[in-house]
Amino acid sequence: MKVHPYFYIPLYVIIVTAVLYGLHWTIVESLAGTFKFFYAVWKIYIFHFVVTLIILSTLYMVSKRLPNYVGYVFMGFILFKMTAAVIFLIPLIKMVGVSKIPDFVSFFVPYFIYLLLEILVTLKLLKQSEV
Repeated sequence: MKVHPYFYIPLYVIIVTAVLYGLHWTIVESLAGTFKFFYAVWKIYIFHFVVTLIILSTLYMVSKRLPNYVGYVFMGFILFKMTAAVIFLIPLIKMVGVSKIPDFVSFFVPYFIYLLLEILVTLKLLKQSEV
């Protein structure tokens, strides 16, 4: 039985999310006595999972219909992702008198790992469109 190529995109995102969540949760639990975290790890990963899945799914569909525009759509989604991240972090940004550094590190390390995954998939889609 042949598997549709789109099936691999959510599978990669699920695997990356599961591995990163496990590592991240372990690190945050070991630091819980030292630092106070505003966001639960699962909320961070729900955000990253949903945004990344939307981006990669849309890029896949664009690559099938308009392969010459994949790069432009990806650049637009970078702006979308940054805006979504700021909106997600507004409650933390508005807090006064607490250290925000642990939460920002806790959010942006996975942010850039997911961004790397998005870049790698986009490059693969761009390479396929050249053929």
